[in-house]
Amino acid sequence: MKRYLRLHRPHYKETLKLGLPVIVSQLGQITVGLADNMMIGQIGITELAAASFANTLFSLPLILGMGFAMSLTPLVGRAWANHDEKAVKSLWKNGLVSNSLMAAALLLFAFLLYVTMPLMHQPEHLIPISRQYFVYIAASLLPLMVFLTGKQLFEGLSNTRTAMMIILSGNVMNIAGNYIFIYGKLGMPEMGLNGAGFSTLLARVFMALAMIIIVQKHRIFQSKYKQRISATWQQVKTIYKLGIPMGIHLFSEASAFIVAGIMMGWLGETGLAAHQIVISLSTLGFMLYQGIGVSTTIRISQLLVKGNHLLLRRASVASTQIVSVMVLVISCFFLLFSPVLPYLFTSNREVASLATNLMIVLVIFQLFDGIQIIFAGILRGMSDAKVPSMLTLFSYFGIAIPVSYLAAFKTGLGPLGIWIGFPVGLGVCATLFYFRIKKMIAGYSGTSPALIPASK
Repeated sequence: MKRYLRLHRPHYKETLKLGLPVIVSQLGQITVGLADNMMIGQIGITELAAASFANTLFSLPLILGMGFAMSLTPLVGRAWANHDEKAVKSLWKNGLVSNSLMAAALLLFAFLLYVTMPLMHQPEHLIPISRQYFVYIAASLLPLMVFLTGKQLFEGLSNTRTAMMIILSGNVMNIAGNYIFIYGKLGMPEMGLNGAGFSTLLARVFMALAMIIIVQKHRIFQSKYKQRISATWQQVKTIYKLGIPMGIHLFSEASAFIVAGIMMGWLGETGLAAHQIVISLSTLGFMLYQGIGVSTTIRISQLLVKGNHLLLRRASVASTQIVSVMVLVISCFFLLFSPVLPYLFTSNREVASLATNLMIVLVIFQLFDGIQIIFAGILRGMSDAKVPSMLTLFSYFGIAIPVSYLAAFKTGLGPLGIWIGFPVGLGVCATLFYFRIKKMIAGYSGTSPALIPASK
């Protein structure tokens, strides 16, 4: 045991050192999401359900964009480990071009979702309210992609604190903006639900501008011997080759929850509101696990340069163990406070009761969710994207969504049945990722650093 701890202690320490700032920023994002829903919930159940529908749809382009932007982290991590500052500069410029082009595609995607909202069989009175709110949050996609370019760049440089500070500042601005624009304070008009959307847009514009300024002041970009770096089609193509599968990976997982939200709408306003409450609470665990997943990606991408598969194994095991402890703590929290937490969002007893029941399923899938997030982080660090994206598509579209539909509408379980598909799909995904990681690490055994490919 002492030898085991001696070998793994450095990996625990480094993973937590990188992951804690990410976790803090993720918790900040959760705070904003919870504050949004609490403030919106005080307006009324109709507004809360409308926000749930709009946010559910917006998650499609949002998650796709976030996954795409993650491609920069392993590329920058590899360049940084090789002390190649010119490559880092090039990745920043080409990353901006790539993410801006992706933002344009995401805006088109968002427009198509806006147009098709009336065709999704939601309560008719929610559609106009949801559409107005959706316009504001969709407009934030471009500044968000600019911010994510810098965030992934800094993470590749083993700097997770900068993005944390910008996100926390943006969160404070967002919450203050909610208060001002939702309720019409400080002489501003009372915008209701639209005020929450407008506040989100302003906060993301601030975050994008702050990130650009800070990146340009980084010592790499202030070098005395500045070299002119131009965007090149070849590197943009490399980013897209890695980014598209990563985007599909996250998109597939998110789609299971998004389709579940749409199916909840088929069952009525109460189910949709309860679903939004539990989804909001589930982000508490998800964001914590995602923070360790991000640090795992950074660690794996940099350790690959050393060409030592034993270090890869130890770093992977350390991350998995850290998240397993987190899952235990979060699950106990949910079980203990499940009767109380829904009332932070609504005073409607029917909605709160249903949300409490859904939280039991939430506890069950926490373990699978945490483990598959870490496994995904390991594979991203290895720049392995295409196969994991296909495995994710199968797990969620081939397993999770069909199980949710059958359990909800064919067995009579209703809203509870929709949530049953989540742990099933996550469990399948985690298992498939495990065998993929074993194969990838085995492939690196005995491989010299010079022979390790830059991407898969």
